[in-house]
Amino acid sequence: MAAVSRIFLIGPNSDTVRLSSVRLDSADRHTIITAVLAPLDSGKYTVSWSTAASDGHASSGAFTFTVTRAQKVARPASSESISVAPTEQKTTKLGSRINNAVQFALGAPMWMARWAGFIALFFLIGAVSFRYVIVGRISAALRQSDAAFHKIALMGAATTGLFAAVIMVVASILKLYGETVAMPGVPAATMLFSTSWGWAWMAQISACLLAIIAFALAHNGFRNNASWLLAALSALTLAVTPALTGHAIASDEAFIAVPLDIVHVLAGSAWLGTLALILFVGIGSAAKAPGDLSIGTRVATLVNAFSPLALFCGAAVVATGVATSLLHVLPISRLWTSTYGMTLIVKLALVSLLFSLGAWNWRRVKPNLGGDEGVIALRFSARLELAASVLVLAVTAFLVALPLPE
Repeated sequence: MAAVSRIFLIGPNSDTVRLSSVRLDSADRHTIITAVLAPLDSGKYTVSWSTAASDGHASSGAFTFTVTRAQKVARPASSESISVAPTEQKTTKLGSRINNAVQFALGAPMWMARWAGFIALFFLIGAVSFRYVIVGRISAALRQSDAAFHKIALMGAATTGLFAAVIMVVASILKLYGETVAMPGVPAATMLFSTSWGWAWMAQISACLLAIIAFALAHNGFRNNASWLLAALSALTLAVTPALTGHAIASDEAFIAVPLDIVHVLAGSAWLGTLALILFVGIGSAAKAPGDLSIGTRVATLVNAFSPLALFCGAAVVATGVATSLLHVLPISRLWTSTYGMTLIVKLALVSLLFSLGAWNWRRVKPNLGGDEGVIALRFSARLELAASVLVLAVTAFLVALPLPE
């Protein structure tokens, strides 16, 4: 994006040559252009550049050229131009400083912020899914006869969503800080208001703040239906923003990649986030609530409502994941010839493990629910499934920071 792109031309005497404003090449949106505003004397020149793609990922580099003799230019000097395609990556002193900043942004602190943000997103969407898909699928007669259990479960879901939204706010602020480090000299206001990913970031923060309010109201029982509808609206918005700040929007096939990414995030979050809510909120609520129904009976009711959701969302995750991978790694040799491709292989292996654990839950654990022993088995298997999903998200947090293979 031209708004956050910078090009510096350093002359033979380490002086800075004046250049025009940076603009995108009309013939190639991957190239940025600037014009030289003064004649160049003989000597060696260094061009250092930094830019960011439409997903906010920064890149930088440098190259040199030599003027063999002073040229008297009869035509306007502004007709001389420098074009930069972000694939040239020679390092100079200035370029090294920029690359070090980029490495810091992609390092452990930013990776952990992205990881925490993904986990929080799963829990937030899972809380809404738990409210509408799990509790909503339970018959009205059963909800009325076991009202205490459902009230405690919904309060727990609202609390979980509230904390998840707070974590997402913190993670988003840390990611913005990482962008400012990766793009030194670019004001934060320019990043926010002059780029598409800046607007998406602000939409994400706004949705998180709205979710905090909605979940707080739902926890206190204030206009319960309206509060949960507000939370659902926030969750849907947050399911869209990763596509607008990641590889999907930067792809040449964004019109396909963006919808695929939205469905992928929404399906994965509804599946695994809801499972997490059943494990951490549903089972605990079943144990705490007074009444004649056993813990096993209550948990079995939740799992029976969850199974169709898990099957549908699992299929959607596979379909959208395969389609997105094909968009990014074709020809298929990119899988083993690029860092992105090899990292994707690791993610796919973990996803396969995740599906194996899910199949085990469905075939072996679910039929035995109803008694306390079945609940113990569910807790164990669900924890394994969620542990695998956390590893998938850890790899994903690293994957989204890598450049797409050329």
